[in-house]
Amino acid sequence: MKNRLSIIVSLISLAGVLVIAGIWIFGSIKISVVSLDTFIGICVALMAIVFTVIVGLQIVNAIDMKERISETERKQKEQIEIERRLAENDLIQTKQVNNLQAGICSTNGDLYRVQNNLIEAFWCYHSALYHSIIAGTPKLEARINTMRIVAGQISSKPSADFSILLPQIVFEYSEIKKTDVYRNYLSSDYDAIMMNFENKMKVLGLIPSTENYFSKQHSLYESPLKK
Repeated sequence: MKNRLSIIVSLISLAGVLVIAGIWIFGSIKISVVSLDTFIGICVALMAIVFTVIVGLQIVNAIDMKERISETERKQKEQIEIERRLAENDLIQTKQVNNLQAGICSTNGDLYRVQNNLIEAFWCYHSALYHSIIAGTPKLEARINTMRIVAGQISSKPSADFSILLPQIVFEYSEIKKTDVYRNYLSSDYDAIMMNFENKMKVLGLIPSTENYFSKQHSLYESPLKK
């Protein structure tokens, strides 16, 4: 509808220009008997009409452009709001999944602990701590204390294959050290627990007797990402 209106107005303007040109030509060759004053008056009137139509067209186009800009901004705001809500839903789902996983790992740790499989119990409690941090759980003192106690009680090799458990511990160790929770709250306690656990694994011959095994593995784990 607005495109048709623009075409109509443009045709009216063109017609006005042609009329003015015709009157000017007829006045120049003295075909018209119109006096000079009348001729000038007609030209001015027609030019005024043409200019009015053109200005009106510009106003219509400006209003149309403003409406389009407003509509575009509204759609952009709606899209941003949709993306924000999707991100919030993803965050909520991530927290719920990790909270659930933390509970499962903690329960499995309790079962291993009852059976005196302390390395497997530590492995589960460590996973529970990791998932709790990812979920944004505010209080982690209970999990840290449990890990400290279990690490101190370890005195025998696990019944499970430790080469299967170790990669997960290394991965979660590396991920925990990247978090703000570790840097701001857990660094000293967590490092002391992991150092104690590492020393126990060295005594049992489960990891190489190299200095700072977990820190070294953490560096090796990070290096491909930095490249």
